[in-house]
Amino acid sequence: MKITYSGHQLKITDDLHEYILKRAEKIESRFGEMQEFNVILKAEKHRFEAEVKVNAPRISFYAKNETHELMSALDGAAEKVINQIRRYKERVKDKRHNVPHREVVEQLNPDTSEVSTDIDITEEPTIVPASEKFASKPLTVSEAATELHSSGDSLLMFLNSETRQVNLLYQSDNGDYGWVEPLFM
Repeated sequence: MKITYSGHQLKITDDLHEYILKRAEKIESRFGEMQEFNVILKAEKHRFEAEVKVNAPRISFYAKNETHELMSALDGAAEKVINQIRRYKERVKDKRHNVPHREVVEQLNPDTSEVSTDIDITEEPTIVPASEKFASKPLTVSEAATELHSSGDSLLMFLNSETRQVNLLYQSDNGDYGWVEPLFM
């Protein structure tokens, strides 16, 4: 990792040098992909300004903070960058764990060439229309149970908001609820 820093109308002392390195280590511990860490410190009358820029492959983070103390200006800018990194990591994590609906449908409807059928195709199958519903939005299991209870139906197929998989919730004859969650291997 390349660390650069400069001071405008300000001398970088050994203590300040060590403090900048500590901030760089703190940010690097949160974001190990860091390639470059740039700090610009400025002094004007009774206020100090710190600019921190972190470069990584395909992304960079930038923050600026201004206070009446040099160290707090640097701390503030570093904390802003850490918050940006945290939000970025959460977005990336959410995108990885969010299975698109198309993939769920593909998992539920495997390729017909893989499925062997022993059905006599000379007879036409009877298709019985079902009045059961598919929930229009992702639900938790408890939300699905509430919706099933309020609808008066005996089945509810829904997209589980926690696992992003299609689940089935049903009400048995004795009034208990059953929950089917498919396991794809």
